[in-house]
Amino acid sequence: MPKGRLRSHRIDPPVSRFRLQIRRSRIHGRGVFAREAIPARKIVIEYAGEKITHQEAERRFVARGRPKRILYARLDRRWIIDGLNGNGSQYINHSCEPNMYHWRPRGHIFFCSLRRILPGEELTFDYRVNPEAGPMPCRCGAVKCRGHMNRPARKNDLARAARLS
Repeated sequence: MPKGRLRSHRIDPPVSRFRLQIRRSRIHGRGVFAREAIPARKIVIEYAGEKITHQEAERRFVARGRPKRILYARLDRRWIIDGLNGNGSQYINHSCEPNMYHWRPRGHIFFCSLRRILPGEELTFDYRVNPEAGPMPCRCGAVKCRGHMNRPARKNDLARAARLS
């Protein structure tokens, strides 16, 4: 394969409930794309990887040289899933106007379709990064892009900030 070309990877059942493909994304690096139509409100794929503590996630982040692309997904207050060697779902990119959402039943993270997803469409979800992590710029290109991947401030957060200033 010529240098610099991205090889296309397939993600097929049983890993995914639909035929998916990893390829170059206009949003960021690689992305996951539908190879077939996906109906609304269906589980598409599980976020897979090693289950580790928050403390271990921080240690690995530093040991990996503080990479720009973080492949961690918060499972709950105690656990994180390290998607470094996952099933391909770690390449699902952020969008401020996503076509999927995540559902976290006990011990799992599933990505589910918000609406019908067409073949060739990139799968996205709203990362809703904690604002305490610092500003995370967004490149989704959505019409209603917030300009950052951080979750929008809640009314409670705004009222608390006003009282403190």
